[in-house]
Amino acid sequence: MGTGKGEVKIRKMTEADLQSVKGIDKELAGPYRYVSWPVRVEAHWWVHRGMPSFVAEIEGEVVGFVLGDIRGTDYATDMCAWIDMMGVSPKHQCKGIGGMLVGAFCQECQKRKVKVKVVLIEDDKRLVKFWKSIGFQKGNLVNYEK
Repeated sequence: MGTGKGEVKIRKMTEADLQSVKGIDKELAGPYRYVSWPVRVEAHWWVHRGMPSFVAEIEGEVVGFVLGDIRGTDYATDMCAWIDMMGVSPKHQCKGIGGMLVGAFCQECQKRKVKVKVVLIEDDKRLVKFWKSIGFQKGNLVNYEK
């Protein structure tokens, strides 16, 4: 798929992509979340590196990512895939790249015969709109706090 600045290539994530992924997250969330990520993203990679995580590239530059894993019995659910983190560089948003990344993740999970789930804050209207636009529906998990 083209974005006006080259073709978007979706491929499986490699260890060499870790720095780019952290850079995109820093662009999106700023320095506060990034402080916790240098360990978190590597930890996710080493624990789940056989799982379906993908990056999007334009002309050799990583511009987006989706990290996930497949696990079972969390929250009394069947074995399923969870999208843990994703992001698209702000200068490349609104071009369908996020949908392409999630599509690749879902396609890989279909091969493994597992459903895909994602958790988000319900008040985040932008994210809710995004997930609904690519076919996700509200599930049956509910969060309670005290």
